[in-house]
Amino acid sequence: MEEEKSTAHCRTVVALCGLGRAGMIHFKGIRLNHRCQLKYIVEDEVEKAKRTLTTYNMTGVTVVSGKEFSVVLADAEVQAVIVATPTFTHENFVIQSLRARKAVFCEKPIAEEIEKAALCYDEAEKAGKPLFCAFNRRFDPSIARIQTKVADRDLGKVHIVKTTSRDSPVPTIDYLKISGGMFHDTGVHDLDMVCWILDEEPVTVHAMGHVHSQAIADISDVDTIVLTLKFPSGAISISDISRHSTYGYDQRVEVFGSNGMVQCNNPPIDSVAIISEPATMTSPAPYSFPQRYEQAYMLELDHFVDLVCDPQKTLKVKRRDTLRATQLAEACHASFMTGQAVSFKYKEY
Repeated sequence: MEEEKSTAHCRTVVALCGLGRAGMIHFKGIRLNHRCQLKYIVEDEVEKAKRTLTTYNMTGVTVVSGKEFSVVLADAEVQAVIVATPTFTHENFVIQSLRARKAVFCEKPIAEEIEKAALCYDEAEKAGKPLFCAFNRRFDPSIARIQTKVADRDLGKVHIVKTTSRDSPVPTIDYLKISGGMFHDTGVHDLDMVCWILDEEPVTVHAMGHVHSQAIADISDVDTIVLTLKFPSGAISISDISRHSTYGYDQRVEVFGSNGMVQCNNPPIDSVAIISEPATMTSPAPYSFPQRYEQAYMLELDHFVDLVCDPQKTLKVKRRDTLRATQLAEACHASFMTGQAVSFKYKEY
């Protein structure tokens, strides 16, 4: 209890880089978090950022462009930087922030190349500051409960893990062009989640995929993949992932073991059920990821603030977790390209 009390009233002064899809989620989260004070927004669309501040009736926040980021770095009051800019800019913001001795919260990936992501972690170690990569599903209460059930061996020996991740709506082509491809953009979340739930790393991966959308085919990507992983314990995981779900953001997890099974299904948007003679209708799943993982986004921000306030806190997404997820995404892509299963062994950087 004493450890919890030590950070309960801590104030963290934050700069937010980017006001796109992820940036707006974090903007709202910062606004609602009593331990966060937003001092800067770094956004090249300066007028857009100013309009956002006006819309949310927020004062005392300075908007600067990316070229003016040095203003943020020079401000000793700023303790932390949240990076939610386009993927290709992450590394630069992360490195500069850490060298200025700011804690960093970064949307995945930390860098486009795994070697450069490893260098970012080296910089964090030199600075003595946390570098937190936002694998938000770890902070979803339902998924976290599944992980706890597995860790406590309530299910006995795990035989099979199944995950389903289907996007709603289909992301824009402009986003998909800079997303890094389906294996790295969406598949990486399932890969991280399965390894976290099982607390082990696979020895073999196999991936199949197809593209149903001509627009996505035109940018040389796929929109449907199935990932199969075999683990040293004998557990097997299967992840089916799609860019297109017409009925809401479909996110499910199931773990089957020798003592039983645990499932996490789609939460409905409300508890309304319409019951009549022909049928019973319940409410649909959340529309997209901001609604489905709203609580997870808040909890991961809370965890980051804990890290800033108390350096003795344990980082829940570590260097190896982040680099492993990238390596697994690369291995799955290689399997897809060759049509063959690929052996996996984590490589240290």
